[in-house]
Amino acid sequence: MLAIEHSILAILSFYPSTGYDIKSEFEHKAAGLYWGMSYGSIYPKLKKFEEEGFIYPIEQDEEGRKKKLYELTPKGWEEFEDWLRFPPSYPNIRDELLMKMSTWHEDIESSILISHLLKRKETTEDLLEFVKDWPKNGVSYISNFGMLAIRHAEIQLEAELMWIEESINALEKNQLPIGQDPNGNTEKLLERRRKAIQEEKGK
Repeated sequence: MLAIEHSILAILSFYPSTGYDIKSEFEHKAAGLYWGMSYGSIYPKLKKFEEEGFIYPIEQDEEGRKKKLYELTPKGWEEFEDWLRFPPSYPNIRDELLMKMSTWHEDIESSILISHLLKRKETTEDLLEFVKDWPKNGVSYISNFGMLAIRHAEIQLEAELMWIEESINALEKNQLPIGQDPNGNTEKLLERRRKAIQEEKGK
């Protein structure tokens, strides 16, 4: 079973939940710091878990309407806790801003990269505010152990804001740290780019 599927069992360990409850946990503002899953993939997985005996449905009346919640079976609790005990893999970082920054070159205005960083700063500040208020919203369930994960998110976002400020300052003052280019790749890259543009203009 994949970790992304175990995350559904993890949500159900909090309390019996509907598919919508689970969806909400995966889609709130800070969910991307922990996990990600599309709405459409939750219900097929719940059905599969039920068929395999990891969960069972509970019918509940709410204001005259029937609501289906899901609860862990003994087999589901065992699977979830086996996952907790298994050493986690190191996270894969897929960050488009870092990808763009790593492949930026001198022929593209640094002001554009600064605008990307300012946009990222705005989002990061918003996320940090959410994460700091999260344990005090009077609604969310966050265990004492979960508070350690939230502290990680705070430190991560605070460090990102420091890095953004440092990067913007270096770009504005044209004081970029010295990179490594043993084969003169920067010059060759710019030469190839400029040649391709000139050839296109000459057509």
